[in-house]
Amino acid sequence: MDYLILINKFEPIPPGWADTLKLREAGGKLFEEKTALALEKLLEEAESDGIGIEVISGYRSDDYQQMLWEKEINRHMSIGLDYTAAVAETGKTLALPGCSEHGTGLAADLGTYGSDDIDPNFHKTAAGKWLSRNAGKFGFILRYPRMKEHITGIDFEPWHYRYVGRRPAELITESGICLEEFLHFYSNKYTLC
Repeated sequence: MDYLILINKFEPIPPGWADTLKLREAGGKLFEEKTALALEKLLEEAESDGIGIEVISGYRSDDYQQMLWEKEINRHMSIGLDYTAAVAETGKTLALPGCSEHGTGLAADLGTYGSDDIDPNFHKTAAGKWLSRNAGKFGFILRYPRMKEHITGIDFEPWHYRYVGRRPAELITESGICLEEFLHFYSNKYTLC
């Protein structure tokens, strides 16, 4: 399993990925097996520190991602955007099917305990702050950090965490870089995570 795989609108999920994916439940959602185990440990430690974290989203099929894509476009059109503008606005926070990290089983949308949807202010909550300090030691990174939108192509998403393995996650977090920067400068040193 390539835990450092880059998935975005230019780098879609490789053909056959789903055929090799072994899913396991963590926090009520499905994830790639090693990701699920790391997430379970993260959730347990957060709870032991008095922090409740809700898993809002995990693995998504292409059909489910397509439904989310169409729903978000329709939402933008209902507030007055034309189709082209609605697609552009949707693309700032949601990926097309086949181009979403959720399709790899390596990504988790997280929130405060009891949440049923993402929160743009999640980074200001106790759970968001705890994750910011601790996610790296479990192999997770904040995938779409603030001030990296021009590199990732996605707006700041304080709820979207991605499993990359412990050593890369710690370096990415400590360095304040995003996955794209890590892959450009450091990936050859961390191919076995």
